[in-house]
Amino acid sequence: MTLTQLEYILAVGDTGSFSQAAVQCHVTQPTLSMQIQKLEDELNVILFDRTKQPVRPTQVGELVLQQARIVVQSSQHLREIVAENKGAISGTLRIGIIPTLAPYLLPLFLNKFMSKFPDVHLVIDEMETQLLVEKIRNNSLDIGIAVTPIDDINIASKVLFYEPFTAYFSPQHPLLQKKHVDESDLSLNEMLLLSEGHCFREQSLGLCKNRKNENVTTNFSFEGGSLETLKKLVDQGDGFTLLPLLATDDVRDKKRLKPFTAPIPTREVSLLHGPHFQRKALLKALIETIITALPKDVPLQKSKQQFKVDNPLGHRS
Repeated sequence: MTLTQLEYILAVGDTGSFSQAAVQCHVTQPTLSMQIQKLEDELNVILFDRTKQPVRPTQVGELVLQQARIVVQSSQHLREIVAENKGAISGTLRIGIIPTLAPYLLPLFLNKFMSKFPDVHLVIDEMETQLLVEKIRNNSLDIGIAVTPIDDINIASKVLFYEPFTAYFSPQHPLLQKKHVDESDLSLNEMLLLSEGHCFREQSLGLCKNRKNENVTTNFSFEGGSLETLKKLVDQGDGFTLLPLLATDDVRDKKRLKPFTAPIPTREVSLLHGPHFQRKALLKALIETIITALPKDVPLQKSKQQFKVDNPLGHRS
């Protein structure tokens, strides 16, 4: 069994094709197929169902691929750990980030990090919480940036900052007369929400528990995939949506943003990683870059004037 063979089966598992895997690994397809066959013979198992298109791992193949990914990544990290011990920060870092953070947080720190650490190759994927957590569990991601807590003993987290919620109202909404809003002011019938799978949706629903205004109905409801879509629809409609603080920076009419009365609902944003991540210097560099790039009004610690909104999608079913 060789690392090369493990890299080949991972390529097939990722692409679903022997021919595409060969291109990805810069070898001929016969060479790749022969090495995978040798590994199957050595293990006395069939790793892939070759009758299906795309090619799919067998049940035992799934287990072998999971372990192979850990072995290959650990071997790659050995050189990176040695380099970091000598003072160099380099290598590939795969980061997952949730959609309600990506467009607002990444522009703050990404260029600064790449300029300071040019030998680090960042691979960044935007994805919802549940997929992000699963990819950290199976070692498809090194790092996640998401809302915590995450209920998993195999995932470590480091709090980056606390992000208050703000209500964003349509131009003629009656609640614009108030200086601050309370959770009891908000009606679910008027709220534009993100679609299912977004943790911010579940947190927003959790805040709007009041039902005294639920007899107010509208002829329009919408669930979208991005906060930017919700903002534009609020601009044209008669409802409201909730926004995390970083998403309010480019709002032109700040008067339509209303803060909550204390205690202010707030989400906890953290950096996540799995148990096999040992590149401590790189981790420290990333955390420091993110924190120093944050606007001054983003709190790094939760105050007595805030309460942390639970993350329902962070709990394992």
